[in-house]
Amino acid sequence: MRLLNSLFFSLLLISAFSLNAQKYCTYNVSGVVKSSEDGSTLPLATLEFVINEKSAITDVEGKFEIKELCQSNIQIRIRYVGFETLIKDYTLKTGNNELEILLDPSSQSLDEVTIEGEKAEEIASLQLSKIGAEEINKAPAKSLGEVLSEFTGVNVLQTGPTIAKPVIHGLHSNRILILNNGIRQEGQQWGQEHAPEIDPFVANNLELIKGAAAVKYGADAIGGVILVNPDDLPSEAGISGKASLIGASNNGLYSGSGLLEGGFKGIDGLGWRVQGTYKRAGDAKAADYRLTNTGMKELNYSVGLGYHKADGGAELFYSSFSAEYGILRSAHIGNLTDLENAIGSDRPLFIEDFSYDINNPYQDVKHQLLKANAHKTVDGLGEFNVQYGFQHNNRKEFDVRRGGRSETPSLSLDLYTHTVELDLNFTAGEYWRGDAGFSFMYQNNENNPETGIRPLIPDFENWTGGAHGIMRYVRDKYELEAGVRYDMKHYLVKRFDQNNQLQKPEFDFNNVTGSIGGLFYLQNSWMFRTNVGTAWRAPHVNELYSEGLHHGAAAIEEGNDQLVSEKAVKWINTLSKQTTKWRMEFTAYYNLINDYIYLRPEDVALTIRGAFPVLRYQQTDASFLGFDTDFEYQVANPSTISAKLSYIRAEDLNTNAPLINIPASQAQLGYEHKFVSQKLVEPFVRLDVIGVARQWNDPRVVTIAEIREADQNDEDLFAMDGSIFDIMEVPDGYVNFNISAGFGIPTKSGNPIDVFLSVENALNNSYRNYLNRFRYYADDVGRNVSLRINYSF
Repeated sequence: MRLLNSLFFSLLLISAFSLNAQKYCTYNVSGVVKSSEDGSTLPLATLEFVINEKSAITDVEGKFEIKELCQSNIQIRIRYVGFETLIKDYTLKTGNNELEILLDPSSQSLDEVTIEGEKAEEIASLQLSKIGAEEINKAPAKSLGEVLSEFTGVNVLQTGPTIAKPVIHGLHSNRILILNNGIRQEGQQWGQEHAPEIDPFVANNLELIKGAAAVKYGADAIGGVILVNPDDLPSEAGISGKASLIGASNNGLYSGSGLLEGGFKGIDGLGWRVQGTYKRAGDAKAADYRLTNTGMKELNYSVGLGYHKADGGAELFYSSFSAEYGILRSAHIGNLTDLENAIGSDRPLFIEDFSYDINNPYQDVKHQLLKANAHKTVDGLGEFNVQYGFQHNNRKEFDVRRGGRSETPSLSLDLYTHTVELDLNFTAGEYWRGDAGFSFMYQNNENNPETGIRPLIPDFENWTGGAHGIMRYVRDKYELEAGVRYDMKHYLVKRFDQNNQLQKPEFDFNNVTGSIGGLFYLQNSWMFRTNVGTAWRAPHVNELYSEGLHHGAAAIEEGNDQLVSEKAVKWINTLSKQTTKWRMEFTAYYNLINDYIYLRPEDVALTIRGAFPVLRYQQTDASFLGFDTDFEYQVANPSTISAKLSYIRAEDLNTNAPLINIPASQAQLGYEHKFVSQKLVEPFVRLDVIGVARQWNDPRVVTIAEIREADQNDEDLFAMDGSIFDIMEVPDGYVNFNISAGFGIPTKSGNPIDVFLSVENALNNSYRNYLNRFRYYADDVGRNVSLRINYSF
């Protein structure tokens, strides 16, 4: 009830602000989009106003209109099937501005395919969501997972305040595919506390596909696909760059990031870029106490070199990610009594003064990526793309060890990944578009013997290959598409049994997946997308053979070598509309996953390294049903109200019981007001109210005390009820208020210094998020004030 009252009060407050807003933005743009070849108008062309992040679609006569823009200098990107994409700058005058935009026909009648390997537009029946450069540049020094949570329907699975990974429609880790500059990210993502090893500062934009996109991108994309896209490399002579400085109050964070890029005089099309980021933070603070040993530090950099012309090009890219993350000290308990007392306690067992020190337990993670890409247009056939990627992921996890061995890692893994991809985009007649490709991956994962203990997961080799084909039928009022893919995976595992005898079990998995869908342009600018897709995922080696304490998860994990592949069918539908005043998007989905793999808490154990819950991998059939709503309305330019709502219900179909660690329903209301100033550039202020409900569809609770008592009495707690359970009640819902503001300071160079201030959890609430895996031991982070300064040149 308190949650509903707070949201209602916030809505009234936002409405009051909007009624007092005045119209300061006086630039109106209208016009027509035509073919430069014969002057015919182009209906349903897409216009994106890059700086303002607004868009419009031409009507049946090729006309468009956008009212009350706040800036005189704008940039428009115009896209239309069968024509070259046009990006053009305009200087507007106050009042009405009439434009005639001419597009050149494409020599291949192909959709634009960017040089980074960004192919999302080819999946027309799946909605593509985007976070642009403007929003990324406003964000505090967040991890990639936290930035991605700005997407409706995306949550964050946290391990304390420093480690976060995205959850799409209830799925995470190996069920989500991340493409980092066109290369599928391959690290130790199997762990629930293993965050993506990607620096958000490298991205110019982030894109999200929520559907089962396995046909295009391969196995594992059951939950969706995330595209991390850098900007295009420069193609003309000159040097430019940008720098960012960030500070935060809660954990004493300070961070700096810089980028320098340019082209070569006399060699059009040849460009280069260097980029780097440093980040350091100490112990975070909940509302009432410090979260001891939750500091972090990162040092990341990347370099790129590329040559691109209209008919082809090539590119090299290298990035290095290096980070250390402290793990909440109170999550590691020395005996069963302390563990029982710690879980659900109002305060952690260990609370010390603020420090930048990162002590045991902690993670040391390094990830290197090398990409080589080439593309060539062949007249009458299409565009060929070939790409090679190499990744080296080194993960070390340090526990609290006795006998002076704390400096020796308890887990030390080296993962080497090679990927090769071939792709052809082509046309087949006036209305048909096609995409066909082949991919291959080889991985070798090695344990470092320096740990001196039995490895959590064994060494293994992984061979994966796949081929796909997609066809689209494109007309003015609709697009239809269908695709099919075949994948195979082979594991060679190298492990020692309990008698210390070497075993080499092998596993083979394969599957055929497909999808069918359509995009329909309805009356009055409404659009409807529908897609039914199948996907699959082979069990990872950790799910087959985990054996021991996973310190980052603060739990003992046990594998199951009888697991079979997950197989999913997802139906997703999106209805959307955008006008000059408002934008709406509604997505509903149903995902059925047979043989769903999950970690089930089953026991507690006392080891020489402490007391920990015991989790075992099991399988069941599961369903995920939900919807996302995203709405934005310009109440009185330049004032905007926005609203987001997401709901998901997940069930174990074999026991008719809820699944564990599924996001609770969440709503967000936002109000933003932009000011007109003669001294500052685009000043604004924004209020966001985020309400997270209690997860009412929660599994039953079996406490550690009940498990211990059953063990002592030699009783089987689960003989009559095999449903999933939790060891503590889910936390209550909560409402947080976030405030942000920003402005630009004019400079003589013409490029402003941008300043952004944000206050998260402004009321300093004490709360625990259900998806924070350390909710058993401590509260979430309290008030945090961040300051970010950007300068581009």
